[in-house]
Amino acid sequence: MTNKLLNLAKKWLIASIAIISILGTFLPAINVAAIDPLTISNINITSTDKSAVITWNTNRTAYAKIQYGLNTGAYTFTIQTNQKATTQTMTIFGLSAETTYYFKIMSDDGTNQVYSTERSFKTSKAIDNQATTISGVSVVYTTGSTATIQWQTDEDATTEVEYGMSQTYGASKVDGRLVRSHDITLTGLIDGTSYHFRVKSKDKSNNISTWSDSTFSTKVTNVSDNQALTIYNIKPAAENDVNIKQTSVIISWWTNKLSEGWVRFGTSPAYGQVFNTTPPRDFMNSVTITNLKPNTTYYFEINGRDVNGKTANSGGFSFKTAAVDQNNTGSGSTGSGTGYTGTGSITGSTGGTVLGISNCDVNLSSDFGYFGLYYNLTPAHPDFETWQQTVKTAGQNDWYSAQYYAFSRVDSTLDFGQNFFPVDEKKANDPHDFAVHWRAIMNVPDTGTYTYKVSSDDDSWVFVDDILSVDLHGIHNNQDKLVNMSLTPGYHKIEIYYADRQSSRAAFTFVNDKKIKINPLPDGCEISDVLAYNKGLGQGYGAGGGYVVGTNNGSGGKVLGASNIDDDPYRGYACNPDLGYTKIKALYKTSDSPDIWAILETGQRSYITSPLSFNEYQCRWNKVKTVSRALLNSYASATLVRTPTDPVIYHLFQRPDVKWLKINIPSPTVFISYPNNYWGNVARLNHYDLEAYPKVQLIKLANKPEVYLIDGANKRHIATEAVFKAHYFEWSEVVELNQTHFDSYDNGAELTE
Repeated sequence: MTNKLLNLAKKWLIASIAIISILGTFLPAINVAAIDPLTISNINITSTDKSAVITWNTNRTAYAKIQYGLNTGAYTFTIQTNQKATTQTMTIFGLSAETTYYFKIMSDDGTNQVYSTERSFKTSKAIDNQATTISGVSVVYTTGSTATIQWQTDEDATTEVEYGMSQTYGASKVDGRLVRSHDITLTGLIDGTSYHFRVKSKDKSNNISTWSDSTFSTKVTNVSDNQALTIYNIKPAAENDVNIKQTSVIISWWTNKLSEGWVRFGTSPAYGQVFNTTPPRDFMNSVTITNLKPNTTYYFEINGRDVNGKTANSGGFSFKTAAVDQNNTGSGSTGSGTGYTGTGSITGSTGGTVLGISNCDVNLSSDFGYFGLYYNLTPAHPDFETWQQTVKTAGQNDWYSAQYYAFSRVDSTLDFGQNFFPVDEKKANDPHDFAVHWRAIMNVPDTGTYTYKVSSDDDSWVFVDDILSVDLHGIHNNQDKLVNMSLTPGYHKIEIYYADRQSSRAAFTFVNDKKIKINPLPDGCEISDVLAYNKGLGQGYGAGGGYVVGTNNGSGGKVLGASNIDDDPYRGYACNPDLGYTKIKALYKTSDSPDIWAILETGQRSYITSPLSFNEYQCRWNKVKTVSRALLNSYASATLVRTPTDPVIYHLFQRPDVKWLKINIPSPTVFISYPNNYWGNVARLNHYDLEAYPKVQLIKLANKPEVYLIDGANKRHIATEAVFKAHYFEWSEVVELNQTHFDSYDNGAELTE
């Protein structure tokens, strides 16, 4: 027993000595490590225009934080990490380009905390790697050999169109100028041909945007290519014109073809100033001239150039600015609008009701007849009072140009017989030597063969849907033609030209099939414009169909299409009505904008935000109609929207620069708290359109100055205007809510920095 105890004691002594030896070896090292300071080294900074990457090392693992700001010694922003490491990399986002920032690094290993000295960096010049946004691509005008395409971009960019007879294109046209409003004409095309095209724009940083493949078709004849450019409906043209003010005037006009224009202007017929129209080109143009003198006579003339480079001049006009009203009675302008070298009047006729040619407001239920433009020529013209036979066709002759324009009127019939002398302005050889151009819409009831008869002395031509149907050109005695036309139901255009070129008889008669209703078609208007106006009247007229032009014995002809509603899978709608979206009755655009709007069956309009959206609705490009801004604005915007698959309803708020924001309506209680909200007005849109609108971030109550930031389900009061500006918020994006909607958000922490 004693020996065992001695052995244990020996073992314990040996173990104790070993432990003491080990501790003696390591304790000095432990004591040294505990007092070694934490250090930051190898700081490296890499910055761009919007961010900065900062890396550094510590001598042992530690947490990291960066404090930074715009001024030395003042650090208003902080980023940090919860990862311990000896090598740290942190990125600061949301910086401003070409700006100097100051920062310090803090490292903390749990025992020691250390700061670096202040460092700084400067961000680089702004880098634009975001491609421009293309919108509103539209083929606004076609002839037999040209197509004019317009679109918008959200920044200055180049204009390019690739085109060809297939999706491989093969040709392109480029305008390298940096613009936002893009307007380009393709030339040298083949008439009656379908083309593929896509548009492209490149910004100054060489970022390229490309639109999806689209198509257009040229007209089946080159008649419109050869027509002279005509300037008409020039305003101001009468006393007390509303656009004549004491110190300003709006000069406006229409052209029969898409064109650009400029006004020569001054206090004498020598003019002296030139004012250009703003792009894009249009059928209706205007310039606004300011800083005029009251009670002063001014002179002007209008010049135009069409897509083929043909030019026209209006001749000279004058007006007088309104006098200063000493009694402040608010009386109107005393300006006059008589032309001093040219004519611009519109006179009536016993043959029918006079329509204004400044619009396309033809009521298909009550306005009947042929719209006629009458021109007065003299024996001095080389084609008149000779036996020379013309070799040009209809509008290719300059007889139908603005320089000879006399008046316009609507003729209820064109059965004038043997003594047709409508123009007498007391010029040389009046009432002989004149020309007339009639335009009308034929409303065809059924598919079938229809007959018309034309008789003329001298030249006459008849076009049906831009195809030459009768050619009785030349100086001759009375000649007759009987024509059979095979027509589909719907609306068709007819144009008739006549010229009397000899001082003898003047005979003209045109008798159409009695089954066809005739409505006037003012110059500068297309059938689609008139149909759009009638839709605005609530008459529901649909688009017309194609046509078959036959010979004078009824044989032959070329089928170009039909529009029988029974063969239309969309049943008269402009887009597929069976997709679950609110049905789209029509597609409208205006001549001053490429934007396309859906006219919903609820009587509202909704903006189609992209080609993807257009295709999602399965809309038809040939249903896009150009209408007046007044007609488009007569439809209220759809402001309550949702998608068919999501029950959440959003309210849209329009902000400046046509920017729209959306905010969700969280409950039926909130919905009905707005007195003008009706469940039947909720439009079902596709997700492309809904996602195109940014969400509302800033809200307030009416008549209250406090602004709040929406943060999820909470609203956070923005403490001061300085905080508001520090976050780069925009006052124009603050939306007013009613109390019920406002209270649906919980109160969150105040935003103080």
